Amino acid sequence: MIWLVLLIAIVALFFHIMSKKEKEKRAFFESKGIRVNNPKYFLVTMYKLITGQMGIVEMIQQIYNEVQGDPKVVGFWDGNTPIIMLKDPDVVKNFAVKEFEHFQDRRDFISEEMDPLFGNSLFVLREQKWRDMRSTLSPAFTGSKMRLMCDLIVEIGEQMVEFLQKEAKDKGLQTHEMKQLLSQVSHDVIATCAFGIKVDSLKHKDNEVYLAGKVLSNFNGVRTLIKFLLYKFFPKLTVAFGIHLSPPKETKFFRSLVTDSMKLRDQQHIVRPDMIHLLMEAQKGKLNHGTSEKDSAGFATVDESSVGLKKSDRIWTETEIVAQCFLFLLAGFESISASLSFVVYEIGVNPEIQNKVYEEVKSVNDELKGERITYEKLQKMKYLDMVISEALRMYPPTAVVDRECNKDITLNLYDDMEFDFKKDYVIWIPIYAFHRDPKYFPYPEKFDPERFSDENKHLINPSVYVPFGIGPRNCIGSRFALMELKSIIYYLILNFKLEPTEKTQIPLKMLKSFGTLESERGIHLQLRPR
Repeated sequence: MIWLVLLIAIVALFFHIMSKKEKEKRAFFESKGIRVNNPKYFLVTMYKLITGQMGIVEMIQQIYNEVQGDPKVVGFWDGNTPIIMLKDPDVVKNFAVKEFEHFQDRRDFISEEMDPLFGNSLFVLREQKWRDMRSTLSPAFTGSKMRLMCDLIVEIGEQMVEFLQKEAKDKGLQTHEMKQLLSQVSHDVIATCAFGIKVDSLKHKDNEVYLAGKVLSNFNGVRTLIKFLLYKFFPKLTVAFGIHLSPPKETKFFRSLVTDSMKLRDQQHIVRPDMIHLLMEAQKGKLNHGTSEKDSAGFATVDESSVGLKKSDRIWTETEIVAQCFLFLLAGFESISASLSFVVYEIGVNPEIQNKVYEEVKSVNDELKGERITYEKLQKMKYLDMVISEALRMYPPTAVVDRECNKDITLNLYDDMEFDFKKDYVIWIPIYAFHRDPKYFPYPEKFDPERFSDENKHLINPSVYVPFGIGPRNCIGSRFALMELKSIIYYLILNFKLEPTEKTQIPLKMLKSFGTLESERGIHLQLRPR
């Protein structure tokens, strides 16, 4: 009996302490004039994320919508770290662009000691090292470099069509889970564009390169979440025990894949217009921006800032170069395949939109008179760009981006309201919440490409439509991503009619995950040859 009384007392004391801390945390923001979301125990939120009761998107939406009165910022806590969620376009632009110097880095959650590849990737790098790497890589993602890679993607598009047409001929009409199908296609694009390897993952689903990439790019799962929590709360312990984010077997395979290719090219003077070649050139200091380019891969394209346009003389190690290939694999494998699947879903369940896309695609194909699609022709398909832009609004590759303050500084938060930022304070830019806010996008749950027509696109505030981020630390690969999206959709719609089946979930619901957006029951569509 005494043990039960003692247990109850301990539990009561724990909740008393937590309640007191929550009141202190609320008072911290309220004393500075910042509205606060209702106190939520951090452990409860983590529990819901781990058990699948809540997803990261749901959590962001809850914080964004919970405080009444439409404040320009909302304060909340992640453990002992104060976070300010920015809810106003002008405030976002101020911090992401004007005050970028003070909010350059993402939160420091994983180092190169914890994971040599992920920790050295452009996504994670910080301070001057990030600036130097951004400057080094930036010339690899210009329009002129994308033109060189376009033919490589087109080959994969033709390869995909050949497989699907043969499958339909041999087996009749087929229903595919489109995320799975398009992840195989995206993998083949990355294999050829990044590593100079030609594979056909639709024909050979168990090829070693595809299987390794699938493992490395899977960040949705309890095991990964637990690792992130360990990195967050016990960083020294993870280093001591060698707990890496990336599985060692696949990491070793991937590293050998890149380094062996680099050595072979050096020895045999092989030149191929892919990412490894561009990185090797960058490593030697031979990659330059050249003349200024004005072309845009689409409405969602983000431009390079002055940070990326500066030349860096830093000499990069082999591991640092391999790490960028690793990042390219992750982004191409998961993010682009997810975006592709959401685009084809909306095209498949909206027949009128599909007809318009097909008319435009067929018209371009007729103009080509049997020739392959080109980079220039892809950019001229306005309606396809509208469809992709709207899909990126509804299903952005990243739900939220964070920025960490790099020094103690007093800044104007909004409307002449000053706030004392301390080093390591964090701001959040809630991309998904902005994209689903009726204040900025009327009837946000409706898929409406006309938002991005020539007549309407001026109504879109560029500080709240940010599928590829905002400010100098935006997505460096937006041109490549849009080129791949357009190329693959072009070949799919030109050759197949996308049709929903009884397995197609309408409306689409999202999986309660803490990673990228993922459909709850997959995206199932029937492909009918035209």
